[in-house]
Amino acid sequence: MEDRERFTLLRITGKYGGSVAIELDESGAPGVPDSSGELMVHNDFVAGVTRTYVEPYDLAPWEHVLDEVEAGRDAVWREHARVAEIGIRLVDREDDQDQITVTVADQQTTRVAVSLQVNRGWIEEQRALLHGIRKAWKHVHPTALR
Repeated sequence: MEDRERFTLLRITGKYGGSVAIELDESGAPGVPDSSGELMVHNDFVAGVTRTYVEPYDLAPWEHVLDEVEAGRDAVWREHARVAEIGIRLVDREDDQDQITVTVADQQTTRVAVSLQVNRGWIEEQRALLHGIRKAWKHVHPTALR
């Protein structure tokens, strides 16, 4: 399980249930994640998993989404892209927690919105996961460092 944790790009978990995560598969090289993996969405009503992939050039736009949401603005990652897009809307910000809506939409017909109440440090947790993927990819994908 410890190795699997290193290959998580995104994991937003609500205080009272619900989550959205992207976990990348192991590649042939030890300690290096593959670009393919799974996008998982779960709450009391929906539980879904779909195959996805993340390229090194997807990392900087993900960081931009985190910057935008941290500044209080809605943002979408991989909008109109080849794989499912993920949107984050900050609904409310209180002293120690944020109320957010995470929307996952494929390019076909599926759209799921999950409302999550998260502890205030959730953006820093996402940045740490992003840093972990960048570090793991730094030797095989130099563009991941941007």
